[in-house]
Amino acid sequence: MLRRFVALLCALFLSGLAAAATVNVFHTSDTHGFYFPRKINGKNIGGFSALKAFLQQQKDPYLLLDGGDFTSGTYEAKQSNGNLSVQFMNKLGYAAATIGNHENDFGKANLLKNMDSANFDILAANMHDTVEKDLVKQVKPFKTYMVNGKKIAIIGLAKEFSTKADGIRISGERKALKKALYQARLQNPDAVILLTHSSLKDDKHTDEYSNLSLIKGLEGINVVLGGHAHKVFQNVYKDGVLFVESGTALTHVSRITLEFDDETGKFKSARSEFIELDADKYPQDPYIQEFAETNRAKYMDKPIGKASQTIYNYAPKNAGYVDSPMGNLFADLVKKHTGADIGLQNTGGVRETLNKGDITTRMIYQTFPFPNKLYVVKVKGDFLKKLVLRSLKENKSLFQYSGLEVKYRFKHKRPEIVSIKVNGEELDPQKTYVIGTNDHIAKGGSEGYMFKKITDKSLYSKKTITELFADWVKANPAGIKPAKNGRIVKVD
Repeated sequence: MLRRFVALLCALFLSGLAAAATVNVFHTSDTHGFYFPRKINGKNIGGFSALKAFLQQQKDPYLLLDGGDFTSGTYEAKQSNGNLSVQFMNKLGYAAATIGNHENDFGKANLLKNMDSANFDILAANMHDTVEKDLVKQVKPFKTYMVNGKKIAIIGLAKEFSTKADGIRISGERKALKKALYQARLQNPDAVILLTHSSLKDDKHTDEYSNLSLIKGLEGINVVLGGHAHKVFQNVYKDGVLFVESGTALTHVSRITLEFDDETGKFKSARSEFIELDADKYPQDPYIQEFAETNRAKYMDKPIGKASQTIYNYAPKNAGYVDSPMGNLFADLVKKHTGADIGLQNTGGVRETLNKGDITTRMIYQTFPFPNKLYVVKVKGDFLKKLVLRSLKENKSLFQYSGLEVKYRFKHKRPEIVSIKVNGEELDPQKTYVIGTNDHIAKGGSEGYMFKKITDKSLYSKKTITELFADWVKANPAGIKPAKNGRIVKVD
């Protein structure tokens, strides 16, 4: 009996050692208010109730982190000024989140209210109050958490806002990171994780601005959890550091497993896994599901039209062109509606594919989630050529066009224009062209930065582009279909 008791104690002791040698961290990013499961490829995917059900199956302690852009993106998120997202995250037990570029979409007052409402830590080492000359009072530069007997330091870095917030400045990430890393390492953590709303590879920038360059030469960071670009990176190692990004819209969660040496207790390695939140495999948590359904605007799910074919928001692989059917369709609508020479839509502003069948108002809001309005802008042909050139990537364009056809080649990692035609005619560098586009681009936001220098621009319609597209869907009860492709062609 004594021997059996001793054996049991040894087994418990050894199992405790094994458990202490591993720490799990779960990461989401760019959830953008996607609270509910959606039909994707015939399956119910995503949502907070599925994530909660998945987390309830975890037997070991864990950290749950978010990389920003959690407050803005869907109809319900907009109606609550982003606060519903915070309520969901509180209920799921997030430990910490950082601040994304869309967290200020509802204004500074709502931004501060949402941060005050969070039961989780807001980590943003570069988010400063310009009056107090210190960090915004609701944020911390970093925090250490005890998980499974290990001290894990999380450093957060915010992203510059898409809209202006007077009194708040998002400062340089590199300088803030160096200071926070120094302070965090004084606490002798067993591992250091950087939680940021920047990407390892952002299509809008070169590697100079990536998370790789952000940490270059800095010692002691073990894992970088990124976001913003809506990309998926798993088990990407650079100079011994693990880089992870978790996509968008809460269809998946990343599990990062940190391993420590059993004898020395020192950090040994990290690996990641991208886990689909199958709402059938992980049945929805009833408490979270009830909360979600209570806050669902059910009229948003009523069909208002249909798609006679699936309309993709990306170009098919190896198609020879880089324009998207959904982008082209909307650019055509903008051109026709404004009477402009060219309709222009930023590729990143078209968020969803519309599947064949019924189209609901929710689907339109998810495709065009931001309340942009139409502008008309007058530019010279030479400006237009530079704009097109700077938007071209090897297999992607940052803009979609109507009335504009582009042929280009990619040599030595740089694009070269072969030809540009405007409504069938060669572009004239000296001619003035009228562009119809959304106000985010017209005012110089993100990839539309070149428009900041253009003064001849005006508001065309007070309707949002979401409302414009919804009206058009309703006006075509027989069904909408993809527009002509092959407008931006890469040649040898």
